[in-house]
Amino acid sequence: MKYYLDIEKASTISDERFTASMGVSANGVFTVLNGGPNDPKCQPDPKCNTSNAADGRWGWIVIFASFMHHVLLDGITYSFGIFFNDFLEYFGGSKGKTQMLGSVISGYYLFIGPLVGVIESRFKCRRVAMVGAVVASLGLFLSTFSPNLDIMILLYGIVAGTGFGLVYGPSILIVSYYFNRRRALATGIAVCGSGIGGFVFAPLGALLLEMYGWKGAMWIISAIVLNGVVFAALYRPIQSEQKGLHERTKIPGNNENSRINESRCSSLRQTLGISMLSSPSMVVFLVSSFLVSAGFYIPFNFLPTFAKEIGLSASEGALLISIIGIFNTLLRVVIGIVSDRSWADCILTNGVVLVVGGITTFFIPYYTSFCALAGYSAVFGSAIGVFVPLRSIILIELKGIEHLSTGFGLLTMSIGASIIIGSPVAGFFSDMTGDLDIVFYLSGATITLGGVLCLPLRRIMYWELKK
Repeated sequence: MKYYLDIEKASTISDERFTASMGVSANGVFTVLNGGPNDPKCQPDPKCNTSNAADGRWGWIVIFASFMHHVLLDGITYSFGIFFNDFLEYFGGSKGKTQMLGSVISGYYLFIGPLVGVIESRFKCRRVAMVGAVVASLGLFLSTFSPNLDIMILLYGIVAGTGFGLVYGPSILIVSYYFNRRRALATGIAVCGSGIGGFVFAPLGALLLEMYGWKGAMWIISAIVLNGVVFAALYRPIQSEQKGLHERTKIPGNNENSRINESRCSSLRQTLGISMLSSPSMVVFLVSSFLVSAGFYIPFNFLPTFAKEIGLSASEGALLISIIGIFNTLLRVVIGIVSDRSWADCILTNGVVLVVGGITTFFIPYYTSFCALAGYSAVFGSAIGVFVPLRSIILIELKGIEHLSTGFGLLTMSIGASIIIGSPVAGFFSDMTGDLDIVFYLSGATITLGGVLCLPLRRIMYWELKK
């Protein structure tokens, strides 16, 4: 017997990458809808075969499609630094303002996660992702006709970022629809596309830039993104999604309007997770993640420029981003295996790895050879590969699985806002001082501080529980 999940709340989880968790019962899949199994809204469907919705053969096709969406999405956002010098030269803006292009597109699709969650709760994953791929492709294509940097930020950053947000949410959610017993493995495989995207798109972007200039390169990339529509078409709706959609979108009677409006207001408050700000451990974790994310994209965006300044070729600068991408992928797999072990301390691991990643970033100006920068890229990519998947695990340790949805929605918004402001602020300081080195000092300092704040989290949690 199968009970349906109210995705309006659960789909606010937009990461990197996590979706609503479902508990497994002896008879199939059971998830809590509002008041739980006794809630009159939680209706069983005897016609639904759970095995068709969990670990089914078509599910592996869905994993492939989700994997490719992550390749497209993060491949483009991670490789922004390849285009940075050309954008800077063409528009004649400051480094800080030009960096807004990369930071907005990278942060905006995370920042709108709760909004995308609401859209997902009204429409099927396939439809939302297809529209998102078209919007993203259109935004990238139209951005090449921008007369100034402000319009470029609007089209490249916000329009394309919105499209990526509409692709990103469904690409995570659909995997959980199709998998039950092997959901963690399935999600892990899908999100590995993120690192592969960085590995592939960095040299591809450099090649296209050299052959066609930034406008021609962007036209080709926008066409590649349009293939996201094809991958989204593989998100074949399953019975549980169709039934859940019907239950959530039916027109209520007049006597039900007041109750539903009140429920929606309560759902909005839960989605934003405002009440969780009263938890000291949650606040510390949010601040830690905010600081880390502020420095997160600075190496991606400025490392190719630094490589050029020390005499390396554009292809070598692109290769550094590829190295980050491949180690990002490898460590996501490793940390997924290790974190399940009983002896693993995820909070301590996250803090130590971030401190190491931050310190090595701080000393980038002293790495004056390709080999040194390649070694740094491996370390930094490993730090990212640990930080991203452990966020949801740490959140569960701090607040429990029952608060994962609301907590992760709040965490995602915080991270998105941090990414939006991080690189532009670094670029602003570089413009003020006339020195590129300061951006790496800033990135290293924020990542290190974020890691240090993470170290006492377990003690803070125990203190909070004893209160």
